[in-house]
Amino acid sequence: MKKISLITAIALASSSLGAASLEEAIKGVKVDGSAFIRHISNTGADDGGSDYIMRLVLDLSTGNKSGFNFGGGLFYHYGGTPTFGTRSDGAVDGSRSSRTAGIGGNVFGVSTLWAQYGWEAANTTITGGKLKLATPISSATTDRGVGALATSNPVDEITIALGWFDSWSADNQYIGGIWTSGNNSLGASASMGNNLSLIGVNGDYDNFAFKAWYFNIGNMANSLFGEFNIGKEYSFTAQVAYTDVYNSATPALSALGSELSNGAVGKEISSSRGLYTLQVATKPTDWLLARAGFVGSFGSGYGVALNNTASFNIAGKWWYDNFGNGRNGFSWNGQGGIENTHINLWYLAGKASVSIVDIGLDIAGISGKNQFAISQGNNGQSESGNKTFYEITPSVDINIAKGAKLSAYYAMVFGQVDAQRFWAQVSYKF
Repeated sequence: MKKISLITAIALASSSLGAASLEEAIKGVKVDGSAFIRHISNTGADDGGSDYIMRLVLDLSTGNKSGFNFGGGLFYHYGGTPTFGTRSDGAVDGSRSSRTAGIGGNVFGVSTLWAQYGWEAANTTITGGKLKLATPISSATTDRGVGALATSNPVDEITIALGWFDSWSADNQYIGGIWTSGNNSLGASASMGNNLSLIGVNGDYDNFAFKAWYFNIGNMANSLFGEFNIGKEYSFTAQVAYTDVYNSATPALSALGSELSNGAVGKEISSSRGLYTLQVATKPTDWLLARAGFVGSFGSGYGVALNNTASFNIAGKWWYDNFGNGRNGFSWNGQGGIENTHINLWYLAGKASVSIVDIGLDIAGISGKNQFAISQGNNGQSESGNKTFYEITPSVDINIAKGAKLSAYYAMVFGQVDAQRFWAQVSYKF
């Protein structure tokens, strides 16, 4: 057989395809994504550290081809929420490109890869592959699952979802909280092998909307989520979630095996967690939005979600995001998963738009037997305890061009927690 060079082979292949074929192949391809560069600087008696965070997300899909749709996405992320002692000196992460191996949170690779088929007459689609885990108790931005999801619109106002995932990973699960691995260096590549099944119903009418979802995590937990909203210009929203963790919960966590335990903090894991939110909001004009709300809990814990904030109505910027592993907030393996804990949160928030500038203000009060975690305690190490404290955070967004935004906020935390944060970001959505 006669050997040919790689360049010659590529040239022959290109000529056989032809210009028209290449044009036809990319015609109709949909591109969606975003990118940002962020800097965080923390100060105060109970926090510290600085870091850069950079992210690029690119999603592609073919669009409808005789009922079929194929797609995939790339995800690059560097850096994380800084804690005490974190320094930004290593942000370049080496020459040529970032080295992600062995660094929890950093990643560059294929984020999603899926195939979809839709029946137009039945308003139904089935999607299978590696998918974004977009549910009311998880984060579509960072959580992933390998499995299948079916959605249907039997009538215009109703959407039904059925899903099953053979393995999945929530971004907050792997490096902290009450379930902590003895080998955290493997955590970033770990997946939950406990099958995740779900069924959800969403309704959206002119002045009324609702959500009702059920989740089962095999050998681990059952979870419920509900939401009720009424009104547009003046609205009221109530949310409730409940998670029952099995007494003999057995996590099947790849790469870490049986090392997953709560021994790192010596706390008993709560088996019954409940959370509810109440919010009133008004948007009397196009340039003004105001919200006020309360979050409370019931049962013996408040860790009800796979993600630390999920889709719950809250305000503030710092109190739920001072640890990159989501220990604070409502994560199922965070501080709210400790036995005999509860949380109270009240908040006021508003945003006013003037030309290309959005000016915001968040005021929040946090209390309860919350086991709140801080990154710098009296001994210079992270610790947790029941804290009552307040957060006041002014913010500004400047819409510098279509899709491009410059954002910043300064969080001031006082009471039984003392911390400050300056946060700045430039972002682009395309």
